[in-house]
Amino acid sequence: MSIRLNTRRLSTKTFKSSSLIHFHYGTKEDVGFKRLFHFFHQAFPLAFNRETFQRAYDASDISKTVYRTKYCCKLKIYGAILATSIFDSNQKRKLKILMLVEDNHSIHAINIGKHLLLQMIETCKQLENIIQIYAYVESTNIDGINFYKMMGFQQREILQDYFPPRVSLTSNAIKLEYRLRTSISNDLISNSKIMVSPSSIKNNQDSPSELSPSSNISELSTANSKVSKTIE
Repeated sequence: MSIRLNTRRLSTKTFKSSSLIHFHYGTKEDVGFKRLFHFFHQAFPLAFNRETFQRAYDASDISKTVYRTKYCCKLKIYGAILATSIFDSNQKRKLKILMLVEDNHSIHAINIGKHLLLQMIETCKQLENIIQIYAYVESTNIDGINFYKMMGFQQREILQDYFPPRVSLTSNAIKLEYRLRTSISNDLISNSKIMVSPSSIKNNQDSPSELSPSSNISELSTANSKVSKTIE
């Protein structure tokens, strides 16, 4: 499952007018195809035409939008997620997500992205067979990478030539991971350990074939440090 997040001007600067704007959270139907297409097409004019975006829009069974109305019936979109949940050949659920947050006020962009992603994570927790979320962010999008880390994602690796050049400013991506729950196999292992005797537990701990949680954390920290050094 992957998320593509494109944020603009994600800084912590505040504005006097920040508290004056009230956002509405809804679905794709609340804003409609025409407005959503214009919203995404402005950000990625070479990535979408009306036909390709129509397919993404129609297939989206999970969607979140952030908008507000002004001047009577005029509506402005500030952020949107279009997500399609599918099952692969192994009956593992995947989620194709297209996410865009764009706002002139930087503090709004941070809050919008945070609320959209939190809603998506809560939705994923309710779906079956979803263990973790992988986020792929442009390697030059430092604000986006830091945003995901702030949301609890762990940086994993650098992927060369991940994004098509016509869609992204850079083709390289940073892969981050958010773990929703432990895998089924890990749960079974945990349950079996409770049922065995203390002597067998001791023997298992002495066996070099099992990795301790601390070793896994160490490997993740090492991988993260390597990626950080590469970025620097």
